[in-house]
Amino acid sequence: MLRKTLLLSTVLMLFAHCKKEDPVIKTGVQDSIKPKNTVVSIQKVQDNSQIETVKTFLKWYKENEDKIYSFNSIKGGPQTENDTPSNYSIDFDEVDKEIKFLENSDLFSQQFLSVYKKRYVDGNEYFKQNPANDGPPSGFDYDYFFMTQDDYQSDLKNIDTIQFTVKPINEQSCKVEFHLKNCGMTYRYTLTKGDQWKIESIKNIS
Repeated sequence: MLRKTLLLSTVLMLFAHCKKEDPVIKTGVQDSIKPKNTVVSIQKVQDNSQIETVKTFLKWYKENEDKIYSFNSIKGGPQTENDTPSNYSIDFDEVDKEIKFLENSDLFSQQFLSVYKKRYVDGNEYFKQNPANDGPPSGFDYDYFFMTQDDYQSDLKNIDTIQFTVKPINEQSCKVEFHLKNCGMTYRYTLTKGDQWKIESIKNIS
């Protein structure tokens, strides 16, 4: 009888020891499992390449405006006091040089450059139908890129302070809008992406 009692006591002690170890085992397993609701947050790097394209253009234009207007694409108009003014016309050799200069900046799409040239084609037809040699040539009496005669140059002195808004269209195109406070104009640039973002069109949305 004593032997059975000792045997029973030994079994009970072993059982009690195993029960004490269970929480340690369970805790170890639980610690190795991540909670199901854990969300790993990865901050997405913001892509400002569209804005940088527009800012690059504004800086480029500030440095090259005089060069653009150095091309003698429009012939005619007042000359000297002793010369008889000739009617306005377009010199397309100069236009091609001007467009090549724009193209070399690597900022404009081919669509933009095509529209830019069409402006000269349409202007030449207008001059043929409406001969004139005095005053600003019609259709060319304001800056093409800023669509105004007002002082946009002052705004270009502080390009890094301009606030830009990007409005995606799809992965290959977007709109970038911004306001120039000195000339009071608001612009929308449509950009398209091939190897890089390029300017497709410029609109005044003031």
